[in-house]
Amino acid sequence: MVIAGALVAFLLILGLGGCDQDSAGNSLDRHVRACSVAERNGLLESAVQACGTALAIAEERGYAPARISRLLYRIARLERQRGRFRQAEKLVRRSLVLITDSGDSEAVANRLIELSLSLAGQGDWSHGAQLLERASPMLGRSKGPDRKLAANAFRAFGVRLDRMGHAEQAERFKAQAEELAGAM
Repeated sequence: MVIAGALVAFLLILGLGGCDQDSAGNSLDRHVRACSVAERNGLLESAVQACGTALAIAEERGYAPARISRLLYRIARLERQRGRFRQAEKLVRRSLVLITDSGDSEAVANRLIELSLSLAGQGDWSHGAQLLERASPMLGRSKGPDRKLAANAFRAFGVRLDRMGHAEQAERFKAQAEELAGAM
């Protein structure tokens, strides 16, 4: 019943607005809202579709690289949650290219963490660990869900690296996870 209600809300959001006032900006915002509703209700495929449509509108209309990067990052997160790690990797790499020169170190760090998780999902823990090392100095201002995700990533990598025989790096990652978790 909850899923049916969420689906109705999702469809209503997509259907809002008349044709005469449906600018690209309104359409993009409507799809982003639909993505949010679908994501909150666990409808990841619907969320990916809505955010994908928003991304297509943003790219077609020449929106700022930061906005396009945020959409790519969001879709990458959703794809990782769906277990589509290669697709998530491609999307987050595109997002990272767009945001790297922005000076927003927190956004860069978030994307590096997301990329590390996508690589881990493909079994590439070594490269993922290198990305976490790069992200580490940029995490000072991180907060909320991003900080929690970072703490969980460092914790998971710490456990995995320990199993791989990289005890020193594993301990550093576990300590970083505790530092991030303690400051939430």
